[in-house]
Parts: sequence; C-alpha cells; structure tokens
Amino acid sequence: MASIVKRGKAYAVVYYEGEGKNKHQVWESGLSYNAAKSRKAQLEYEVSQNIHIEQNDMTVSEFLHEFVQKYGEKRWVASTYDGNVGLLENYVYPYLGDRKLRSIRTKTVDDYYHFLLFEAEPVTNPGKPKREHLTTSIIHDIHKVLRCAFNQAVKWEYIAKNPFLNATLPEHKEKKRAALTPEQLQKVMEFTDRPDIYDYYLIHCAIHLAFACSMRGGEVGGAQWDRYDPANRMLYIDRVIDRVDKKLADTLTKMDIMFRFPNLYPGTRTLIVLKQPKTEGSVRNVYIPETVAQKLKVLKQMQDKLKIELGDDGYMDYGLIICQANGRPIMTEHLNKRFKEVLEAMGDPTIDPSEIVFHSIRHTSAGVKLRLSGGDLKAVQGDGGWSTPDMVTKRYAHILDEDRRMLASEMEQQFYQQGGTAIQPAATEKAPSMDANALAALLTSNPELLTKVLQSIQTANNG
Repeated sequence: MASIVKRGKAYAVVYYEGEGKNKHQVWESGLSYNAAKSRKAQLEYEVSQNIHIEQNDMTVSEFLHEFVQKYGEKRWVASTYDGNVGLLENYVYPYLGDRKLRSIRTKTVDDYYHFLLFEAEPVTNPGKPKREHLTTSIIHDIHKVLRCAFNQAVKWEYIAKNPFLNATLPEHKEKKRAALTPEQLQKVMEFTDRPDIYDYYLIHCAIHLAFACSMRGGEVGGAQWDRYDPANRMLYIDRVIDRVDKKLADTLTKMDIMFRFPNLYPGTRTLIVLKQPKTEGSVRNVYIPETVAQKLKVLKQMQDKLKIELGDDGYMDYGLIICQANGRPIMTEHLNKRFKEVLEAMGDPTIDPSEIVFHSIRHTSAGVKLRLSGGDLKAVQGDGGWSTPDMVTKRYAHILDEDRRMLASEMEQQFYQQGGTAIQPAATEKAPSMDANALAALLTSNPELLTKVLQSIQTANNG
C-alpha cells in the first residue's frame, strides 16, 4: 500500500515496486497534499485491480522515443524536429537513456547538467573547430526539450512530478548578433549594385528585401513574383524555402508543404520545399519603398532575358524572385555564403566578415525602423513578423553608437553647458487657426452649422 509522508512544506507518496530481492521503495516527492492524495488513490486502485504498470520499468530512452513519435511529430516543424532529435541522440540517450523514468529526480538532473558542463565531450561538427566543453546554450536547449518531455510524462501519468522544473541550470547570457550600421550597409549596397553582373545584382536585391522588408533568409529565398503586387508595391509573405528530410516531409503534421522542387540527383536524403512559416505571425504583407520596387523591376527584366537565352531546357522557372541564373532556388546557407563573399571582396576594414551573416541585415533593419518610426514597436513588429514586441526590443534592435553619441551630446548642450536651464517641458500644441474668410465660406456652405452657431450665441447671451 502507498502512504503519504510530509517532508518540510511538501508531501511524498511512498510505495514499493518489484518482488523478492528486486523489491525496493520508491519516493515521489515534492507534491502538494491534494496531488499526493490523488497519486495514492491511483496506486491503490491499480493494486486492487491487479494492474501491471508497464511504465514502472520504462527507461528514459523508451519514453523519449514515444514522446518524439506521439508529441514531436505533431507539434514540431522540421528544423525543430531535427535539432531536438539530435540533442537527444547525442547528449541524452548516452547518459540518461538506460535509467528508469521514475528514478529521475531533481538532484539527478542537477548532477547531469554538471556533468554536461564540465565532463561531457561535445559532438564534432564537420567544418567547425572542436570545442573542449559543451556551451551553456546547448545545455539550455537540452533542458527545454527535456522539460517539455517530462511535462508530457506527467500528463500521461508515467510520473507524478516533473524533476526538470526546479533544476539548476548553468548561467547563460545570449550573445547578441553583430549588425551592420546603416552606413556600412549602404556601402555593401553600392558595391553590389551591378546590373551587368547577375550574381552581384541578385545579392543586391536580396539585401534590399532583407533590409526594407525585415525578411528572414528563408523568406527571401521563398519569395515569388506572383506574391508581389508592383502597382501597390506590396509583397505578400506566406512561404519560406527550406531543406527537409524526405522521411519527415509526410510525417510532421505541423509542416504544411506548398511545393516540392524536383531533385536533380536521385537517391538524395533531403528535398527542397516551399512551406508555411514557423508561426502564423510571420505571414504578412510588407510595403516596399519605391527604390526597392525599381530594383526588382530591373531584376525581373534580367531574368526574362535569361529565360530567352537559356530556353525552356536550360531555365527552370519556378517564379522565384531571388534565384540562381538558371531559375533554381537559393537556400539560406547559400545566401549567407554569397553575402560573406561580397564582404570579403569589398575589403572594408570596418566590416568583419567572420562576425556578419546575412541574417544580420534583419537586425539592422529593426534598429533603423525603430529610429525612423519614433519607437513604434507595433509597426516594426508587424513589418518583420515577430511574435511579440519584446522580440524587437530585446533581441533584434541594436542601439546604434551614433544615437548614443547624439544623446550624450544633447545632454552636454542642454544640461551641463546651460546649467539645466535649457531643459524645458514639451510645448503644448496650439489650436489650429482659421481666418474670417474661410469661416464665412464654411458657414455659407453648411446652413445647419450656421443655425447651430446662431442658437449657441443666443443661448450664451440669454445666460
């Protein structure tokens, strides 16, 4: 039989599992009194009905495989699925996989994170330098997926309490992505403004879209001409380009694929698709400045010329705005590669190509739009498809040094040099004035208004 034991301010349900020499005591701690009562009643019912609880012997690995199949495939998009499964295979199964699910306690989790931080060997990524230890960012990502998984284990009644909720995570400070200043970005635009060279002019237009429309790399690569209204200079963003595993294309229910590009090479494991963005807020209309509209007009003319030169067999027309010279799509990693090649070719000493990526343009865009809009967060959020205004202020809007210098200069002039006397409250707006001729014309054209004015004057005189 199960019993309830008070431990400090919380309660624990104590019972025995196994038979003979394998019989051992189990403590499910940290419960409220009502939760402990509910768990005790559940255990006693299972005993009275002679129910064999298979999950008592379930390992962490067995549970997580079920979690990925029944939860992950329904809730995760392709990139999230690949990332989470990779974390589980590399850092969870080898260390926690063989442990019993019910044996995981908060102390177990704390010991596990300490091991990951100081002893675990990081998985080597091809083309990247080998690290000595796992970064705190990876540990936080592991925590996020395991916390979600064990929440589901509680819902499935495999365990009574999620041990990851009170775990102690290593301190992690998110590194802000480097961004180009408006002046630096202008230099890049001038360098790539070469209508005589398609590859340069293509990246030129891609930069303009990323900056003027605050578009992500996948959105830039997935933009199509039939989603662009040149008369109103408006682009409808409702799809992104991505490379996904063929097995996941029909498995992940949350991934809505709109188009599959034909594979050039048979037997490949992945395919390129156009799919819906990760969040509903990313689907949006963006209005394009006149200059950018003219750039796109020139790009369309260049592509139409290439279609004629290469013919139907040489040019694969998928209606993409940003595409290779033969019409084939350009992935985000290719945009990034070409962008870095441009920065290196420029040789500007103020720009470090190792610190700047194509996505950095979106950061510059957010900062500039915040400045131009006078801090209108909702407008900037809507333009960039961010889920919340906090995403703009905390993660993307870099405070430019020029603005900070100007603020310090204003304080010097308005406060320190003037002894504080120059600091004046904002002037109140004056009521708009109207001359006598305009007022007479208004009253003549509107007899009802004239009657009301005369009535109000008469009332005032009688009062």
